[in-house]
Formats: sequence, C-alpha cells, structure tokens
Amino acid sequence: MGGVASALTAGICAAQAVYPSRPVRMLVPAQPGGSTDTLARITGQKLGEALGQSFIIDNRAGAGGTVAAETLARAQPDGHTLGMAYTALTVNAALQKVPYDTLRDFAPISLISTSPLVLVVGANSPVRTAQDLIQLARSKPVAYGSAGIGSGGHVTGELLNMMAGLKAVHVPYKGAGPASVDVASGQIQFQFAAQLTSQALVKAGKLRMIAVTGAKRAATLPDVPTMAESGLPGFEFNNWFGVLGPAGLPGAIVSRLNTEIVKLLAAPEVRERIVFDGGEPAGGPPSEFRALLASDLAKWAKVARVIKMQAE
Repeated sequence: MGGVASALTAGICAAQAVYPSRPVRMLVPAQPGGSTDTLARITGQKLGEALGQSFIIDNRAGAGGTVAAETLARAQPDGHTLGMAYTALTVNAALQKVPYDTLRDFAPISLISTSPLVLVVGANSPVRTAQDLIQLARSKPVAYGSAGIGSGGHVTGELLNMMAGLKAVHVPYKGAGPASVDVASGQIQFQFAAQLTSQALVKAGKLRMIAVTGAKRAATLPDVPTMAESGLPGFEFNNWFGVLGPAGLPGAIVSRLNTEIVKLLAAPEVRERIVFDGGEPAGGPPSEFRALLASDLAKWAKVARVIKMQAE
C-alpha cells in the first residue's frame, strides 16, 4: 500500500510540475468588451506568456455573475479552469440564495485590482459635498440610480442609507450609463458610479464628483475627498477583481499562479490599463484575498438585513 500511495503522490507532483499541460479556460462573468472582460484578457494573455499555454476566455454572463461562479465551483481542481471574479460574488451571496458557498467552494489565488466608486450629482445641483447630500435627503425625498438590483452602485447607495439614516429611493436602470444621464438631467439626485462610467459627463460639465468610496483618495482624483473624510467614518466600498480556482486546487498551483500574477501586475502596460479604468493594481497573497471575501460577505449580509433589500 505504501508503494501505491507513493506512486500516486509522485504522479500528482509530476502533473503539478508540468502545469499547465494544456490550454487553461478563464471563466468571465461578463459580456465581451466590458472592464471585467478586458481585465481578464490582459491577465490571461500575460499568464499564457509566462506559463507557455493559451488562456482561453470563456464569457459566462448571466445572473449577476452566478452562472460563471457555479461553473467554476463545479470544475475539476487541476488548474485548467480558473475564473475572473469581482465584487458581485459576495454581493449576490448576501442578497439571494446562490448554488455555491463563496468561502468553501473556491480557492482564492490573487486580487488583480480594486477601484472605488465616485458619488456624482448633477452639475446644476446645489449639492457640493456628501454632507450637503445628506442634509438634502433629510429635508425632502431623493432618489438615486444604479446599474440594477445587486450592483455595486445599488449596495453602496443602501450603505449610505444605513450609515446616514436616510431613505433615498433606489431606481434600478439597465446599465450605469442611463442612470448617469438621469442624474445629469435632474431626474434623480445622485449615483455611485465607476469613474470610467461618469468621466465623459463630468468632462462635459454635466456631472460633478463630490466623493470617492475608497479608504483613501483615488490617485486619479486627488482633489475629491473620501466618504470618510466627508463625515462618514468607516464608509468604504471598492469594486475588486481577482482570480479564483475551484476548491481543492493544489497549493503548488495556487502559489505558482499567484507568483505570476504579482509579476504581471508590475508590468507597465498592465498597471497603466488598470489606472486608466480608475483602479489600483492589487496583488498580494491568497490569504489576503480570502480575508476580503469573508469581510465583504459579512458587510453585505448586514446591509441586506438592516435595509431588507430583495434581489429580483
């Protein structure tokens, strides 16, 4: 028996030593062309160059990322199926029943980037600061828009409601862009949006950025204060992107992938792309990514419980 066990162990080690032995599938919970897809393609290209195998992008949009996540959770843990995940992985688990356990069914490999949202109001709005907005919302009904129920803009708006004791009404749109247009026209009063989403209307003088949701000011927006600086200590939301594998992925493969991702994040062209999209390169060990997943799950479960949000 000892000889059989030794042979099996040797076989597994040999397989890991030649990893990857065939093309790697990268599941992406988004349609082609968006920021998630673009980041996955850059990551896959660089990993393919480093590891000597093709990384094939498999776009599995649907159900806010749940389709891709379920597919990844059921994949063989041999390193030949990976996934690009983002904030919706934890938000969905807080808002609705999902066919996987976020902490049990995945092997975190590395964060890729984080990016705050920006709080925007119409250029003609009297609101100049987050505190102005809070006072306005306490004096009369206000509404905010987002890309849809469960989106980052939605849960961040509900986080503001919870922390500031407001009752701002959520108006879901079929995308963040249409919501931004209605903020600019005054149909709704504010929005938490990605920097890239609101950038064109800000430059056109139709929107005004009054705060960012990160723990620190965005490198690309040094003059825009954080929500914490604006009188809401502890208010923080960052969209994050990271690479996961299915649970049971061998530690040697996790370690190798993590090492290569940290290297590719140091490449100027990768860093420039992430910063262009309003983000910040991340990296770090798998344990850091796992800790983020756990803290996010706890945060959004609390928001969902207090505000009683319901996913469609």
